[in-house]
Amino acid sequence: MFSPRNWLNSVSARFNISKFNFSAAAVTFLLIVTFAVGDQVGQARHKSPVDEAIAKVLQKDARGANRTVLQRAAIDAVLKATGDQWANYFPPATAKVFIQNLQGRYSGIGIWLRKNSSGVIEVSSVQPNSPAALGGIKVLDSLNEINGVSMDGASVATAVAALRGNAGTSVSLQLQRNQKSYQVSIKRASVLNGDVVANQISPKVTYIQISAMSSNVTSDVQTALKKYNHSQGIVLDLRDNPGGLITQTQSLGSLFLSQGTIVSYSPKGESDVVLASNNSSPEIAPMTVLINRSTASAAEALAGALQDRNRAVIMGEQSYGKGTVQEVITLSDGSKLEITVGKYRTPSGRVIDQVGISPDLLVPETNEIQKALLVLQGLSALDKGASSSSAK
Repeated sequence: MFSPRNWLNSVSARFNISKFNFSAAAVTFLLIVTFAVGDQVGQARHKSPVDEAIAKVLQKDARGANRTVLQRAAIDAVLKATGDQWANYFPPATAKVFIQNLQGRYSGIGIWLRKNSSGVIEVSSVQPNSPAALGGIKVLDSLNEINGVSMDGASVATAVAALRGNAGTSVSLQLQRNQKSYQVSIKRASVLNGDVVANQISPKVTYIQISAMSSNVTSDVQTALKKYNHSQGIVLDLRDNPGGLITQTQSLGSLFLSQGTIVSYSPKGESDVVLASNNSSPEIAPMTVLINRSTASAAEALAGALQDRNRAVIMGEQSYGKGTVQEVITLSDGSKLEITVGKYRTPSGRVIDQVGISPDLLVPETNEIQKALLVLQGLSALDKGASSSSAK
């Protein structure tokens, strides 16, 4: 058995070095080497079965197995074994694309992907005016093949990497909608910061559509509010919004909510995380929020906060019910793990995972904007009546 003390004594005996003749530098060097060797021996002795199995396969496999491929397969298997539906592993190249998507930058066709409860990769969001939108791809379409390669059992990271490509090149997709398959060829493009679309839909009402909770949405919404007259109302459209950054839920909610909780969750073994507004003078215009069955995650949390604190009328249909918080962890090689660390709670304490947000008004999607304008007219009239009464 390796012993650092015996090794040091043997070195002293071999070179006839008296302990009294050691310089401080020599002693330091020998100690460093001693413990380095001991650490390596200890690591070898305690190598995990996974590391050992990969090493044996690489040593014996006649077909020339690749270490990186084996390690990635092992990580994917670990995530699958946890039962975490939303867990993902992004190798270094794909991790860069993942972060770009969260920042609102798309190099590809302009879609967000997720795995549904059946493990099938589906479209969770389509960016407005993107190549995918122009090609007719819709939210909840299942992704069967990319360039003839089946996506059955593939990870989200694999699909994202396959969709990526230089602007101007084409990608062939086979998708499924309502149990019917269809084929489409999409020309890739570079799209930047297009997750917020705003316009004036009536003289004093502003419509704001947010297609994903990416890093720039709060500043883009602020720009829209400065540009358009919204004194009689705001229609915030979160339909088909798959979520994104929970920090954007906090900052965006803070534009419309005064001081108080916006969303909270409880990480394992840690204190509760409470994301709150500190805004003493938020926007006060009447507000409606549109949601549908594809409104998910951080977007649901925003709708729940506005509903719980009686700031907006929520309209549409029951939301998706993806109320879990994912944390992105960077590994030593630049790859990233996305794992679930908690469940969102609205300000009143509601857990929305697998439940969703129930609208205050259940409205067919084709009529939501018209109904929203009617609701805003009523809210604006109430505000005027309240102001007149207080003035008296």
